[in-house]
Amino acid sequence: MLPANEGQDSASGGSQAQRLDALHRRSGSLTHDFNNLLGVILSANERLAAELGEGSEQQKLARLALEAAERGAELLRRTLALGHDAAPASAPIDAAQAVATVRRMARQAIAPDIRLSVQGPAQALSCLGDATDLEMALLNLCLNAGHATPAGGSISLQARETEITGFDARRLGLTPGAYIGFSVRDTGVGMSPQTLARAADPLFTTRSNGTGLGLSSVLDFAAAAGGALSLWSREGQGTTATLYLPLAAADPAAAAA
Repeated sequence: MLPANEGQDSASGGSQAQRLDALHRRSGSLTHDFNNLLGVILSANERLAAELGEGSEQQKLARLALEAAERGAELLRRTLALGHDAAPASAPIDAAQAVATVRRMARQAIAPDIRLSVQGPAQALSCLGDATDLEMALLNLCLNAGHATPAGGSISLQARETEITGFDARRLGLTPGAYIGFSVRDTGVGMSPQTLARAADPLFTTRSNGTGLGLSSVLDFAAAAGGALSLWSREGQGTTATLYLPLAAADPAAAAA
């Protein structure tokens, strides 16, 4: 039996190692997301340079580049804040607004010969969390879908309210109740059962130039927000990734209005 102080030191050392590991994973995830945003900025500016003279389009692309740059700056601030145990504040997130923002960025980052359809919720829905984290999670899912979808394929992004009970709640490790399901579905190459089983593992990737941190960061975000990530895929039939987040309680004053 270990002396009391040795047991405490061992537990403290294990806790510190776990904390450092989590810190490194989070830092890598943020760097991965920042890299995705840089890709959006580059793509938007390439189109802007090619379409000089198209006033309205120039304005849209310039605003998109600015929007992505602002989010990149926010991610960089978070990377720097990690060493100070700072965490993003939780606030109500408008599901429709989040989906609309991701649509603008994803459209520039996904190949133009891939169709992208977006469907927001039929009614006003909100969940608690950090808006930038949600947007980055959805952008990750859309970019993964884009990488897996050949020319002429399609990707759909949808947000809707869903009630999770019984078997589904146990399967996802969620408390039964109302959630917002953000689904990204593609008609790409799909994954084998072996690949699907490891898809969300940190640093696992099937791409030669990938980091494997995309799905891992989405999974971490879902867990931190009290939600879950569900993956379905079949080789040759595409993939569907669904991010479930708890539906925020309606504001009584807003409901009355």
